[in-house]
Amino acid sequence: GMGMVSQILPAFSGKHLFGYKGMVLATAGIGIIGYMVWGHHMFATGIDFRLRQFFSFASMVIAVPTGIKIWSWLATIWGGSLRFKTPMLFAVGFIALFIIGGITGVWLALVPFDVQVHDTYFVVAHLHYVLFGGSLMSIMAGIYYWFPKISGKLYNEFWGKVHFWLTFIGMNLTFMPMHMMGMLGMPRRIYTYRPEFAIWNHIASFGAAVLLVGMTIFVLNMLLHLWRGKPAPKDPWDHSDETRTLEWTVTSPPPPENFHTLPAIR
Repeated sequence: GMGMVSQILPAFSGKHLFGYKGMVLATAGIGIIGYMVWGHHMFATGIDFRLRQFFSFASMVIAVPTGIKIWSWLATIWGGSLRFKTPMLFAVGFIALFIIGGITGVWLALVPFDVQVHDTYFVVAHLHYVLFGGSLMSIMAGIYYWFPKISGKLYNEFWGKVHFWLTFIGMNLTFMPMHMMGMLGMPRRIYTYRPEFAIWNHIASFGAAVLLVGMTIFVLNMLLHLWRGKPAPKDPWDHSDETRTLEWTVTSPPPPENFHTLPAIR
């Protein structure tokens, strides 16, 4: 997902990716430190306090390379000639939701706080802001970005943007209330709840319905235009010379073998 966002943001900002080498090192750092954080799932099991200290520290440190990536993405956007097409909207939405998930992740890295909200809806909210916001939004950005190239057909841009706003709003309506419910003590994996949690659950249920409507629009938009969409040109996004990569120099969809001769790379 992060790789797709790193492709899409420059394309619709008209600039090279800011801090490329730092992004590569940050990606490697996340991969390495990611092997050292699994113990934060066990803070409430009575593990040795020294292990708690180590896993707590590692879980906070992983925010550093992640922050470097977010900084580079924002710096890429800053001062660019922004075009808010559907892929760009999903890429920017990914950053916003992933930041929220990252902030609550730092909270959960703190042992005293984690023990208090363990197995509550707060954990559910954090997980979905990271996975839903961090994975689904970036995947959708990638689908909208490469769909014309892969299929050779253009989708409806208006309905793509409607899908984004319904997804972004529905995501926040569904999972933001879970932070409050979790801090108030509502456990997860329980289908009943006390009356004081009713309003938050109703908001979350409404948000889930909004998400369903958005995903229905996405499926219909893609299927309809896969069947009857306008032919896509080689480069439907009009990349600048700085951001155009090889796939946008051949027809949509690409021909077998892509190139008759080896292209010159400058």
